Amino acid sequence: MIRIECVRDAARLESLTSDFDRLSNGAAMQRLSWLMPWWDAYQAIHRLHVLVAYRGESVCGIFPLAETTSALTGRSLVFMGSGKVCSDDMGILAEPADSQEIAMAFATWLVESPDCCRWDHLDLDGVRELNQTMEYFGQLLEALPGSQIDREPSPSCWAASLAGGQDAYLSRLSKRARKILCEAESFISSGNGTFEIAQSQEQALEFAREIERMHQARWKEQGIDGCFSTNEFHEFLNNAIRTMWLDPWRPEHVATEAVLPTWSQRVLVGLVRINDTVAAGSICIRDRDSLAMYLTGMNPEFAESRPGWMLNTCFIKHAIEIGCARFDFLRGDEEYKERLGGVRAVQHRWVVPANRLTSQMRNAAYRAAVSVKKWWETKASTSTQHV
Repeated sequence: MIRIECVRDAARLESLTSDFDRLSNGAAMQRLSWLMPWWDAYQAIHRLHVLVAYRGESVCGIFPLAETTSALTGRSLVFMGSGKVCSDDMGILAEPADSQEIAMAFATWLVESPDCCRWDHLDLDGVRELNQTMEYFGQLLEALPGSQIDREPSPSCWAASLAGGQDAYLSRLSKRARKILCEAESFISSGNGTFEIAQSQEQALEFAREIERMHQARWKEQGIDGCFSTNEFHEFLNNAIRTMWLDPWRPEHVATEAVLPTWSQRVLVGLVRINDTVAAGSICIRDRDSLAMYLTGMNPEFAESRPGWMLNTCFIKHAIEIGCARFDFLRGDEEYKERLGGVRAVQHRWVVPANRLTSQMRNAAYRAAVSVKKWWETKASTSTQHV
């Protein structure tokens, strides 16, 4: 029998750190070293709603959810790590052999949840199409009375295979992409540019400040508020760097007490400098068998020198050197990701109203509001084109 606990207290959640680590299967964005900084930064507008499945006294599954409330949708359940943080490949944490049973337990609990944990709206963004446990959950949820999932397209994730090493990776790219990457590497090798990865937590935070400055400057040029336009995101990222620095990556076959590999940081923060001036930088995360590029910044003054390509080639080369099998570009359908060998992983946003009249009415109103907003944006865009 599976028993479900709804965790609403942060201290109780932190006591489950080892269970998160065990069940995350190496996924960095499903560990508490990533999720707790999100909670600390965004708790003013969220309440914990983490579902924990037990078989006897042992934790066998975790559904890391949080609750947020609005006048339109009522009480919505979202993934911890959602919103501006844009965590990817989210879902239920469970051992593969338990996935169907755990998915059924969570689906049943959500449909029959007690009054103290009632919800109106599930809004789950960042569900990968091939996430087997979430697919089980979706199928089982829809099989229960009154439940229907609206699967909306979400920006895809992209990852490139690094199998065979540097030469094999380059051989899989187009001739033009190989040429640009080789020119970028030659520029670094010539001494005109340098690439450096932070070697301490303090240096990582210092490099992150440079990346934040460049990131905001680039978006400001386009008249768009970047993710750092809110204090909450700034707080999240700095705390995530601190906590993940203290949560080293280790291969699955390496015991906890064993000596870690030379490169054991879970978070890698690197800068490219051109003639001693910072030109680009990125915050990367060691995730399963890959290195994932989470956030980048580029100095607009060096746009003609293609510092982004230098950054990519340096981090991809480093990922190969430390034994990663893939380079993950994460969310976003930018054209360069495919040019760098990225293969699309489709993601969806799942929207599910609760099986109650008030929740169904709220969902209908929400859908109507979304439709009006899209219509207005399309009309405004068309009007601008004709001016």
